[in-house]
Amino acid sequence: MKRSEKKNLKILPLRRISQISIILLIIAVPLYSQNPYNGSPSLIVKGQLPPPAISKVSGDTWSFSIGNFSIIHPTAFFDFVFSAKSVSSSMLIAVLIPLLITLLFGRVFCSWLCPIGFILELTTKINAFLKKKGLTREIRIKNFRFVILATSLITAFLFGFPVISIFDPSHLLGREFSMIFTHQEVSVAGLIFLLAILVFEILFVSRAWCRYFCPSGACLSLIGVNRIYKIRTDQKECVSCNLCRSVCPYNLEPDKIVNYTTLQSAVCDNCGLCRDSCPKGAISYNLCFDK
Repeated sequence: MKRSEKKNLKILPLRRISQISIILLIIAVPLYSQNPYNGSPSLIVKGQLPPPAISKVSGDTWSFSIGNFSIIHPTAFFDFVFSAKSVSSSMLIAVLIPLLITLLFGRVFCSWLCPIGFILELTTKINAFLKKKGLTREIRIKNFRFVILATSLITAFLFGFPVISIFDPSHLLGREFSMIFTHQEVSVAGLIFLLAILVFEILFVSRAWCRYFCPSGACLSLIGVNRIYKIRTDQKECVSCNLCRSVCPYNLEPDKIVNYTTLQSAVCDNCGLCRDSCPKGAISYNLCFDK
């Protein structure tokens, strides 16, 4: 494939299709599996028990099942294992595919599948617009992702309940949709938490949750730190225009990447924005077996 052809193949449209499909899925699942008996609590009081309805499809991005087939987010897996202090063969099978994907491609869930990541990408544009108007305020934040991950897992182990599942935004969004369509109500605490993230990122630091706080992303970073499918830059083709740096949500320097360091590999989520922005097609995905 010629270089001029290669640079025209954009990754972003494919990511958008994937992200929007996931959002439609977590809306469609509770719509499909909602309880058809809206008045079931009052019916039960009257002694009119509705027949149990078991949906073949259930879950969200945290865990998802179709019939006997199930998949589970690696962070959800560890969250449960630490809280239950045990693991079943069914859970090991359910986490196998997501685990292999992360080992091969890194934390691509964050850039290709996470519904919150998609929403926060959109708020980045709002933040940039308000910044030009002088309506935002930049705040320095340290990276607490790994601290929050470790603290949550230790708490889960000590107190016996999965902690991360309580506040993981993507799982929280799935639960909100489920509550809306099944019970016609929302969790006030969950809604406030999600809105707080959005408002903070719009008015203060863009992509702050993903960069500094998300324990799920931290877990995926650790699992995929030595992934073999990575971004690399052909230094002979690079013209040092810095466009790739300007679009990177994690403030990396893709133009300098020949071989990823461990830190860079842990941070990058293979979103492909740097690749799409390169006018010379110097940045590409590659199979890299070096550590």
